[in-house]
Amino acid sequence: MEEQRTQQQLLCGHCLSHHSFYDKVYSPYRYTEDIRYLITKLKYQKKIHFAKTLAELFIKQNHNNKDFQQPQLILPMPMHVRRLRERGYNQALELSRFFASFYSLPLDYSSIVRSRYTELQAGLAATDRQKNVANAFTIKKPLDYKHIALVDDVMTTGSSANEVAKLLKISSQNKGVMRIDVWTIARAGIKH
Repeated sequence: MEEQRTQQQLLCGHCLSHHSFYDKVYSPYRYTEDIRYLITKLKYQKKIHFAKTLAELFIKQNHNNKDFQQPQLILPMPMHVRRLRERGYNQALELSRFFASFYSLPLDYSSIVRSRYTELQAGLAATDRQKNVANAFTIKKPLDYKHIALVDDVMTTGSSANEVAKLLKISSQNKGVMRIDVWTIARAGIKH
């Protein structure tokens, strides 16, 4: 309960008043020094084995969370093919592999794609983040699930997650998607 209050305190007025297409966010940690170290190593320094550690931390924090509801599908945040070539892997997919295994859930990393190359979100203001990811995703194959967990490493404004959730909920191809939870390891603040 204390962590939920802490997460709500991380939201500014802009974030609280912004309409979200996702339903719930599970983000058990603040983006502080220790967590940032692990995520940065995973994301930018090819320490893929840190995905297991971060996934285990997430699972441990949500183990006794009475509000936590298991979804029907794990969906990693899509990465554009150009960025995938640059980085060599998608850190959200690496985290998702552990979640899918632990919760015995299907993992889908090809139905939704990032069809437009975008700037990195890091360093952009909130409004620029929204513009950066607008219409950046495409449905390649309809999803036949009512409850989906969208996985990423860090949530700052939620612009990317919101854009994917919006696509899933309003697309005529996905009439069955009713609930989208966002699972991230940490929540970061941003200046507006």
